[in-house]
Amino acid sequence: MNNKRIAEIIFRTIYVTLGFIGIIGSLGYFNKSFSSSFYVMYTNLSNYLCIGIILYLLIKCIRGKEEEAKSLSILRFTSVIMILVTFFVYNILLAGEKTASEYFFSISNLIMHVVLPLMFTADWIIFSKHNVAKLYYPLLSTILPLIYVVFILIRAAILGPSYSGTLYPYFFLNVAKLGYSGVMIWIVILVAVFVVLGYILFFADRYKDIKGKIKKAN
Repeated sequence: MNNKRIAEIIFRTIYVTLGFIGIIGSLGYFNKSFSSSFYVMYTNLSNYLCIGIILYLLIKCIRGKEEEAKSLSILRFTSVIMILVTFFVYNILLAGEKTASEYFFSISNLIMHVVLPLMFTADWIIFSKHNVAKLYYPLLSTILPLIYVVFILIRAAILGPSYSGTLYPYFFLNVAKLGYSGVMIWIVILVAVFVVLGYILFFADRYKDIKGKIKKAN
């Protein structure tokens, strides 16, 4: 077993362990009350996806299977974008609603919003095969988030304003306050963030290839 594989196994084992702690926290365990709205939080869903991917990669790594299918490469690339949006949106738009103690001393908060997103990104940077991303990959990263938005809006319409639980998990999806036009503006902004971030990662992934083509052209 080479050093790279050992490093992958150790890193991913730590990630998955923290991931399961985060999952338990997302269900309300650390607050000593079950959170029935865990499935409407984009933070939770994006992290669940990433945890599943790393768990799969960890099992493959332990078994000594290094090859990565194209479908998995696409999923990993788009998931990096999705989880980085989780990181940036929370820390830029939402963290201001938290007190310092709620932010720094909440185990699940730090794990799901900071530690896991950065570790997942680091795993992709360090261990993933690069120079394989296609020009359309960043556009694919918007599909699951848009499905999520449609789900939240349909769910809210069905449950109605009298629902006592979490109807709109984020202020930018709150149709009752912003109206559909206001929500659409936020959706356009966030889709733009996905795409721009995606192309930053695309050019970072294809840097060597692009640099080589430029040198060749000159």
